[in-house]
Amino acid sequence: MGLMFRQHLVDGKMRVIYKNFLFFLAIVSSAWYLNGNLLVVSSIEQFMPSNVQDKNVEILINQSQKGAFANLVLVQISDSDDKNLSRLSKELKLSLKKYTSIFDSVINTEEHVDFKQDALFKYRYLLHDSNFDANNLHDSFEQLLATFIASAPGEFVDYLLTDPQKVFLNYLSLNQVKPATKEKHGVWFIGNKSLLMVQIQKESGFIQKDLAINTIKESFIAINPGNAKLLLSGPSVVAVETRAHIKESIQYVSLALAVVMFFVFVFIYRSPYLLLLAITTLSAAILFAMLLTQIIFSQIHGIVLAFGITALGVCLDYPLHIFSNTSSAITATKAVKKILTPLRIGALTSVFAYVSLMGTGFDGLTQLAVFAIVGLLSALFISIYFIPEWMKEKKINKREVLAGRSISLTHKVLISFLVILLPITFLLQQDDLLNTSISQLNPASVESKRIDAELRQALGVGEVDHIFLASDKDLDATLTKTQKVQQELKSLIKTGVISDSVSVSTLLPSQKVQQYRKNDLPNKQELLNNISLATENLPFKKGAFDMFVNDVEYSRTMPLLGYQDFEHSIMKDRLQSLLFLQNDAWYSITRVVDIKNIDIFNKQVEKSSILKETYYSISTEVSSIMNGYLKETWLRLLIMLLLILLAVLYFSYLSKKRIWVIVPVFSGVLISLSFQVLLGNSINIFHLMSLLLVVGLGFDYSLFFNQETQKEGTPSNSTHAIIISAITTIIIFSILAFSEVSILSSIGQVVVVGVLSCFVVAKFISTPTLINTSES
Repeated sequence: MGLMFRQHLVDGKMRVIYKNFLFFLAIVSSAWYLNGNLLVVSSIEQFMPSNVQDKNVEILINQSQKGAFANLVLVQISDSDDKNLSRLSKELKLSLKKYTSIFDSVINTEEHVDFKQDALFKYRYLLHDSNFDANNLHDSFEQLLATFIASAPGEFVDYLLTDPQKVFLNYLSLNQVKPATKEKHGVWFIGNKSLLMVQIQKESGFIQKDLAINTIKESFIAINPGNAKLLLSGPSVVAVETRAHIKESIQYVSLALAVVMFFVFVFIYRSPYLLLLAITTLSAAILFAMLLTQIIFSQIHGIVLAFGITALGVCLDYPLHIFSNTSSAITATKAVKKILTPLRIGALTSVFAYVSLMGTGFDGLTQLAVFAIVGLLSALFISIYFIPEWMKEKKINKREVLAGRSISLTHKVLISFLVILLPITFLLQQDDLLNTSISQLNPASVESKRIDAELRQALGVGEVDHIFLASDKDLDATLTKTQKVQQELKSLIKTGVISDSVSVSTLLPSQKVQQYRKNDLPNKQELLNNISLATENLPFKKGAFDMFVNDVEYSRTMPLLGYQDFEHSIMKDRLQSLLFLQNDAWYSITRVVDIKNIDIFNKQVEKSSILKETYYSISTEVSSIMNGYLKETWLRLLIMLLLILLAVLYFSYLSKKRIWVIVPVFSGVLISLSFQVLLGNSINIFHLMSLLLVVGLGFDYSLFFNQETQKEGTPSNSTHAIIISAITTIIIFSILAFSEVSILSSIGQVVVVGVLSCFVVAKFISTPTLINTSES
């Protein structure tokens, strides 16, 4: 018998060693994989609706996120004299142009290139209008002569002998950025600030954009700026800065969590060993959540990571409940058996809450759901199957929390009505309760948005919101439609409603326009006669313009220009940002620059059939789509809560006291929403994310308070664990509420108010006790 007992002990120890080895192997493998593969992103793409029904809107949303404008960095240098600002602008440009693998272009003034070498030069008479009568040619020749006398560079004079009318130069000027800036000392200025535009390579990912932004900052420092300041703006800059703020928030939260946990386990549980177990449980849950999310989505959004890590603080509740229910008389194994039912129900309630986010059309929410579900289940599994083994032979001498007296049923009913009906009444009286604006997804500050708008206006960068989209399976039909749009917009430019417009119609004319210009070209003899008349009394040698004559004659027989002919031109990137092939159809984008009066603009669009047909407001379209998605997501959450309510009502049939479990959850949700509205905030998608955590913690508090059977004045294990959990959660999310990232700030506010409400209401409603503390 003794031998069999010893063998049983040996087998038990081997099982424990085997389990611990597998756990250690899982931790090491996960950390190794994440070290080489973890990719944290910060663009808003994952929180934009997917599976958009209107394909044109979907294309425009994709273009706004991934097009050339998404990689544009606007640079401003200030706080110095004009000469120094000019020097800094020029030297920064020279420095950045060395990084050809990072930047496509760096522009700080109107650029002059070797025009004759460009692939489009020979097509200039098809690309732009020209006039070959003798009077017009005479004016052009006089300007050429003036340029020569002014000692212009020889290359530019050679170009003018080939293109004396500057047709190609006018074409390039027409299709380049037209900044509302002044040129001082050879660079762009607006007021007392110098400006540059930097284009990051279009295929750049998140890591490359980080590198690009850091390269700009480091290059600026390297050119001895003195007291001059550098300011960067643009989507890439916002994404990089947001990642930095998110990282900072995670560090602050992690530090606060470590301090709070140290205090709790040293002062309350008086056991550093239990602190180690809690850290192990929480860290493993976060690690496994990151692993599965990275494997499934190939990336993790910074918002998901920051909120997920903070939200998984709820996982700390599971070991806390075990520690609080363990004593010198009760082992951890017995404690787990005692609280296993509410522990499982609380965890599954949180899991079902996050399941409601899946399939809503927001990839970011699906990612968050996976992260949270994996983390919750991992923490629950470790708490149930590993912590009891790790706590064998471990006695706990914790500071106790004593149960208080009960409140009457009348008071419970009155409080329940107040915490439910008051916030519902308040919320029902609000207009525009839901915020479906795309601006909610932009983590940039109000000041950053203002600066970005000012720089875009100064540099003539087109609107990213108000866009005209023409499409057809035939390229020429798309170009023809775009040309009609551009023609209508000219009237808005003339009346001052907009400053300018940017489209492909002047960049790649339709076949009809090219053919018209081609047919209008003079024959060789006619052109020679006009040149002869135009050069009278001008000191040009005979045959000086032979190359010009030959080029015009060649243009009369050359094939018309096509999309593929831009492949080796300096205008290639600009063309691809405005005209592209997708899903066997051609799409052309026309952007407006600096809308002066949006109301007049909208009225003019409504009056024109072609403008009305092709016009899209990205913010309006996305808001409309998000409105539908948000309603569906809120409906899912409501259905989930109602199902839980039905389950509670069923269990209440078996045990009347279970009916009080649901009240703190609903009150926590309603009070936290009401608080946001009182602050002047509309409810958005990120508030929804926060409410799921409130729901999970609300049920956790209610279930364990509802388990309370202790008499007044006796130690209460449930109250002990829940008080620690509530204080920890409120402290952590209070730090998040002060984050520089507005999204994280709103999340923190909702959770703090919601958790505090759930705790207070659950304490008085689920198990109506008052709290007194003393040392055991």
